[in-house]
Amino acid sequence: MVRRVFFSFHYGRDVWRVSQVRNSWVAKENREAAGFIDAAEWEEVKRDGEDAIKEWIGEQMHGTSVTAVLIGNETADRDWVRYEIKKSIKRGNGIVGIKVHSLKDKEGSTDFSGSNPLKKFVVEEDGDVKTLSSIFPTYHWDRDNGRENISEWVEEAAQASEQLSGVQRRSIRRRESIAEGVNFDAGAVIVLGILIVIFIEKFTDIDILENIDLPQFQQDTGDANRFP
Repeated sequence: MVRRVFFSFHYGRDVWRVSQVRNSWVAKENREAAGFIDAAEWEEVKRDGEDAIKEWIGEQMHGTSVTAVLIGNETADRDWVRYEIKKSIKRGNGIVGIKVHSLKDKEGSTDFSGSNPLKKFVVEEDGDVKTLSSIFPTYHWDRDNGRENISEWVEEAAQASEQLSGVQRRSIRRRESIAEGVNFDAGAVIVLGILIVIFIEKFTDIDILENIDLPQFQQDTGDANRFP
């Protein structure tokens, strides 16, 4: 059976990185890719307005069963990526997140890790709210050997999608708060951490933020996003 995958990504910043993943995917038999066009074609689609873009996305998703969200530094903030995630869930596609920031662009440069967009969406049924990141794993292309394992990731995503009910698929939406979709224990740890930082900042001379290497912190926490 031919497995057709839709690729969702930030075109302007990550297309060079994404092309490496796409080429690796289609290099073997029974694999097809959708959602990938050159810059000139994409500009032409955009000139025709939002309805034309939505129509193009719908056409590209036709026949796909899995959406690969290729995550770079700014992917989580892209409106069309968000649209493609919601549409994917509603039509029954599985989703796999793949971190691609460590791949080189055409200038030979890597990028900082970005937020995981799957953490920003939830599905719900009978009051049980789950983030997409708790249902569909996110992997690191280099560290997790994407060239060898992408087929397994795609099949895993397809199987996970089969566990979602119609009610859950139709309920897909953006999270309304940090606590939404987080279990009590995890939420308690987050709140406790915030209170500790506030206490230290208020009653001591220690500047917590001043002593944090933010780029390294972003890299470390971003790489940890493979875990829901």
